[in-house]
Amino acid sequence: MIDGVIFDMDGILFDTERVVNECYAVVGAEYGIKDIDYIINSCIGVSTVETKAFCRKVLGEEFPVDEMYEKIREMVNVRLAEGGMPVKPGVYLMLEYLKTNRYQVGLASSSSRRSIMHHIEAANMTEYFSVIVAGDEVEKGKPEPDIYLKALEKMNLKGKTVIAFEDSPNGLKSATRAGINAIMIPDQIPYSEELKPYVFERFNSMTAALEALKKGEIRP
Repeated sequence: MIDGVIFDMDGILFDTERVVNECYAVVGAEYGIKDIDYIINSCIGVSTVETKAFCRKVLGEEFPVDEMYEKIREMVNVRLAEGGMPVKPGVYLMLEYLKTNRYQVGLASSSSRRSIMHHIEAANMTEYFSVIVAGDEVEKGKPEPDIYLKALEKMNLKGKTVIAFEDSPNGLKSATRAGINAIMIPDQIPYSEELKPYVFERFNSMTAALEALKKGEIRP
């Protein structure tokens, strides 16, 4: 029986991973970074603090990481403001279904609370989430389980009765390590066999996941 559902944000609710990655590539090229794809793929699903720490490790302590990151953030905000919040197909239908059927619904994102609230308010989604845990509210971010353990505590639920929607390896590992059934809907990183231990189910879209949930095909 499923008692609760927890969503990641970027790449699951919103098609923002693509926008962020494009901005990383543009700004990274300005700074002469040769292997920006390595940094992008390594940091999908992790917090801002951990992303910056990873960049310093790869690029060196003298590299102006904060300056570069601020340029990326500004470019992302401009693109989202111009194009609107890009909600993934099927997300509103899933949220309405969960609300109608009285599931507990949470959000566990590596993004800051400020970023989370901006995004879900812009998309008129605030009412759907009873619990929100941000990356800047836990000591260790994804792939460690802290963020999901905190969400479970706030929801007063056990992991075995909860499903989590994730798109990244770091997110899948985090949910699974918290004892939650992790459902993968791939975004920027495709499914691979090495992810098998962390993937309870996988679908190619939220729409497909919703149909399976309605039919009772997702059973923790």
